[in-house]
Amino acid sequence: MGRNDNRAGTAQRERDEWQLGIDWARWLLGGNHPQPLTIYGLVLEPGEVAYVNTPAHYARLYRGSGRYTQSGGFIIGHPALVVGAMAANAAVNASRKAAAKRNTELMWRDLQEVPTVATNYRILCQLPGRGWLSFYYNAVQEFYPDPANWQITFGFQNAEPLQLGGLAMPTLSILTAWCVLGSDRWHGEPGIQPLLQAAVAPQIDPNAVQGEVVADQPRELGTGEPRGLGNLEP
Repeated sequence: MGRNDNRAGTAQRERDEWQLGIDWARWLLGGNHPQPLTIYGLVLEPGEVAYVNTPAHYARLYRGSGRYTQSGGFIIGHPALVVGAMAANAAVNASRKAAAKRNTELMWRDLQEVPTVATNYRILCQLPGRGWLSFYYNAVQEFYPDPANWQITFGFQNAEPLQLGGLAMPTLSILTAWCVLGSDRWHGEPGIQPLLQAAVAPQIDPNAVQGEVVADQPRELGTGEPRGLGNLEP
């Protein structure tokens, strides 16, 4: 497959995932609830149901410790060799000190793609060597869905901020807005307005003949399950 084919495939996948986010928005605007997923292996809490299972790009915002180990010790030998070794040690220590100083800067860290599950209570991310980490909606203090840039950022009461990214973000933006802000306020979130506006826009009949005038009538919301609601394929 050539480079142009790869770009075309990525663009199509982005369109499909954006449309899925619109479908979710339309579904929830109609007063419906997400369809639950069946999850095996991961034990959920009583009353908890899973809605989305997808890979996502994971990152946390925090400062490093700034610690570093100095290179040194006693050096015995020819004076020229001793001076050279001391200069080398000084250069190594200076480099380590500079790296440690950079490490104390506030930045996004732990960047990796991880399995991610969104439920009605929380988001769970499975990190290698750490297992499943839980991020509960009732602990969220800041919420910045940005599906147009394929990411969502969460701030918490007692934990480092979390950022998730990837093609599933239109769907996760709608779902987490609904879960974090509640069914009465979620549709006022500015970050998801592009999806909401598309969800309430008149639906165009794809089978209409080109040039034919089609009446602008919004599609009625039924009670059936919309396309692809639930599990997102990796």
